[in-house]
Amino acid sequence: MEQRPFLDRNQLIGFGLIGAILLGTSYWASTMDPAEKPVATEEVTSTSTASQPEVAVVDSTAAAGDTYGPEQEFTLENAQVRYVISNRGGQIKYAELKEYLDWQGKPLRVIDGNQVLEGPTNDAMIASQNGSKLQLTSDQGTTWTYELPAEGYGLRWALQTPSATDLTLTWKQQGIRHEKSKTNETTNSSTYYYSNADEDRSSMSDGRDDDESAENLGWVAHKQQYFSSILQADQGIQKADMQIRVASDTAHTLNYESKLTFASENGVVSAQGIWYHGPNQYAILKAFDQNFDQVIPFGWGIFGWIGKYVVSPLFNFLDGYGLNYGLIILLMAALIKLVLSPLTFTSYKSMAKMRVLKPEMDELNEKFKDADPAKKQQETMALYQKAGVNPLGGCIPQLLSLPILIAMFRFFPVSIELRQQAFLWADDLSSYDSILSLPFEIPFYGAHVSLFTLLMAISTFLYTKFNNSMTPTSGNSMMQQQMMIIQYLMPFMLLVWFNNYSSGLSYYYFISNVLTFGQQWIIKEFVIDEKSIRAKIDETKAKGGSQSRFAKKMNDMLEANKEAGNRRARRSK
Repeated sequence: MEQRPFLDRNQLIGFGLIGAILLGTSYWASTMDPAEKPVATEEVTSTSTASQPEVAVVDSTAAAGDTYGPEQEFTLENAQVRYVISNRGGQIKYAELKEYLDWQGKPLRVIDGNQVLEGPTNDAMIASQNGSKLQLTSDQGTTWTYELPAEGYGLRWALQTPSATDLTLTWKQQGIRHEKSKTNETTNSSTYYYSNADEDRSSMSDGRDDDESAENLGWVAHKQQYFSSILQADQGIQKADMQIRVASDTAHTLNYESKLTFASENGVVSAQGIWYHGPNQYAILKAFDQNFDQVIPFGWGIFGWIGKYVVSPLFNFLDGYGLNYGLIILLMAALIKLVLSPLTFTSYKSMAKMRVLKPEMDELNEKFKDADPAKKQQETMALYQKAGVNPLGGCIPQLLSLPILIAMFRFFPVSIELRQQAFLWADDLSSYDSILSLPFEIPFYGAHVSLFTLLMAISTFLYTKFNNSMTPTSGNSMMQQQMMIIQYLMPFMLLVWFNNYSSGLSYYYFISNVLTFGQQWIIKEFVIDEKSIRAKIDETKAKGGSQSRFAKKMNDMLEANKEAGNRRARRSK
């Protein structure tokens, strides 16, 4: 890894930002009224001396008798990808993605002697190449055909071999490490497969040893964090027995093995399809119309829907203007906050109503401090009804915005557009940023300090403190004390969880917190008038109150509990 001085210009800027934020927010707060398993960052090591592969990959250069003959290599390439294919068994020896580099700045290869497809023959085959099309034929009648499009990804393949029984091809591949954080890359790697019957994709465990079998598949993908190898068959894969094992060396992520069975018809196995080696970029994968885009894990349910159809299109729209990715993230945060501003206003207005009612709630708590809790709760709900206040009015809008926060949490680790994009002191927004390398490793934290994570944690703490000061509490129950402790512990937990995570995500959450501060200050100073709220509450009381649906349900429940208690008391007598 490149060695930096203890404090460079970017680090000074970062520490200056921390100081300015602390001073500014402390002064501002004083003038106000009363997201997986953490992992340690691994030491950076060179992959130039990688350890021995754990998957038994066929050595196509080794002589095994005269039947092999001399090895020949053939190249198929376009502007995006370059393949080197051996005439021995038709094996793909190298697949280099020309538009990408690995974390060390070297050419990025998805295949680099780390893949083998154990098929009907490993003998030397007679080759015939015509431009971007290569055909290889063995003495036994097996024919491999490869054809690369003039532009883009997706190697067309075809296999024809005489076989009276179904043919099983064993596809073995080692996932080459491409990213700075091997741990994050391994965690986001797995085998994905698409079921023709269910018309949906499934996956094995992420970043863990696993075994699985499936039938009637459209494709099988050896997926890594930002790049995948996808083997698709037009006629379908009859059966697949798949396994993944976590690699123990620093040069690889997972060891993949997929045994793919193809049906024999009339004594011949004939299969063809697309063999994709390329980036996990939504637009590229979607263009194949083979559901390849489902290897990008946007999340399940509404979270995946928001990530795929809201967050991703917004990101691509802003990206079309050629802006710096740090600025794009800032604009995304601002636009999302603008869209959610009605919910923010509703939440803040509800908290303001609760603040206005606080003196009356304190009186009620004092009056019924020794009374039955159900009676106290009933009187509290009666007060809310008279004032026309929904006690959950401040929580519900925040819950409605939660799916967007989770969708963003899923979006940043899978967004290849952020890969190796620098912003301020972060040299790669898809990985962790580091302003200080520690001479030791802290368990669950790592051996570096991520400034964006630190800023996010500080802003989360200040936001929690400010929000609690603006939200009145009634009583001093054990539950409230426990919730308070959890709220103040959360920023410190985030500091540990996110230290090794995408710096782009930490930056987004930090900007989101800052914008929330700004929103609430504007609402408090220029929109909400607590005197008007007090007058409105008094007016509602004079009219006999206004009961929300929540309050009505709570009252009905309390009445039912009270009546049940009375019946039990009468039976006991």
